[in-house]
Amino acid sequence: MGGMPRRQFVRLSGTASATGLLGLVGADRALADAGPTPQPSPSAPDGPGAGACPAPSPLCGFPTDTGGRYDLWDRVQVCVGTKTGPPFPQCLRTTPTYVILDGGSGSNHDFLLVPTCRISGIECPFITTANAPNYWLEAWNNAQPGQPGHVVYPHIGLGINSADPTIRQQDQLHIHLAGIHSGIQTQLNNHDTAISNDPSRWRSQIVPIWGLTSAGLPAPRSYRVLHVANLNGNLFRLLLDSVVRPTGATMAAQILAVTPRLVGGGGFYVLNSEPGLPVPPGQPGGTGTVDFLLAYA
Repeated sequence: MGGMPRRQFVRLSGTASATGLLGLVGADRALADAGPTPQPSPSAPDGPGAGACPAPSPLCGFPTDTGGRYDLWDRVQVCVGTKTGPPFPQCLRTTPTYVILDGGSGSNHDFLLVPTCRISGIECPFITTANAPNYWLEAWNNAQPGQPGHVVYPHIGLGINSADPTIRQQDQLHIHLAGIHSGIQTQLNNHDTAISNDPSRWRSQIVPIWGLTSAGLPAPRSYRVLHVANLNGNLFRLLLDSVVRPTGATMAAQILAVTPRLVGGGGFYVLNSEPGLPVPPGQPGGTGTVDFLLAYA
């Protein structure tokens, strides 16, 4: 986003060797040039009505937070007209519960969905409650053709980072609307028969995914993966009930990513990881960032 510091973006691959990884980067560029493949048909964003917001707190943040790590919150307030400031061309859609912003990389597959409530991030308990809007469904709908956050890429990836301050640069919840590297889809397809749609099995369905760092080095990580038929449910609540509480983990350490399931009965893959993810012997560890999955620039 213009004026906001951002991490250097990463590109991923889907093989277990550096040579194969780099080959997939070239294939992914060719796919991007050819245009996106068909995605599951969305409904148009419905512009949800205003709902409740979390009570101000150290965990969820305060509406008076401003500047620095809250610059994204400042921009949202300008978009909705509750704060004065220069107009931001990045305000692509404004609704009572979220805004769609340009992600700032200069590409046509980098956008953000940001709540109009003051919500620090994945650690805020409000997002797991029935009062929270379905931010994931709205992000998916806004990433479709004809929408302001249209992701022009072969496959769409949505993602949110953990609260780790070395990873997350902005303390206002934001879901990335981006591309997902073709190699990630290939690997998910290959593991599909071992991935269940049973939430009670999510925490034990660990899949190694190979990617590339921003420096082009192999970066294998492990992810818990679940099939879901649609995005109608609250994925934050599903994560809390199916993974975080049963494993004694914390929401602040989690990442979530969503991408279409291109095989079987369709639907979506939901990927989760954390730095302390227990993995089978010989598998790579977890991660607190979705940047190993998403293609921004």
